[in-house]
Amino acid sequence: MCPSHRCAPGSQLLGVRQNNGTVAILPQPLPIDNDFIEKVEQHPITPERRFRFTNKCVENGCQQWNGKSCRVAERAVQYLESIPLNEKLPACSIRSNCRWFLQTGAEACKVCTYVLTEIIEEEFYNNLG
Repeated sequence: MCPSHRCAPGSQLLGVRQNNGTVAILPQPLPIDNDFIEKVEQHPITPERRFRFTNKCVENGCQQWNGKSCRVAERAVQYLESIPLNEKLPACSIRSNCRWFLQTGAEACKVCTYVLTEIIEEEFYNNLG
């Protein structure tokens, strides 16, 4: 499962951005329908800057796939030194099938709640405090 998919038919809602910029991962992903997609796309801020979605990892069908792994996961774990670490991994209902976890292990889980599918650099550094 891709933990940073677009808001699209077939995707599920994985998490919601909090006021502090982190993402609260839902206990279970929620199916989204066309009504949900239409409504969130009417907002001036894109859905991918406010929510996290999950869907099947399409590997070569994704621009983030480098032929053998996900570049998003590789980039995300590079920020581990920049975030406050908690030894306890956040609860996650997709971990056993998560592309990032399967690729980089627990490191991906530790940084996961700091990742948005769309984020501008200024927002990322503001989230770090």
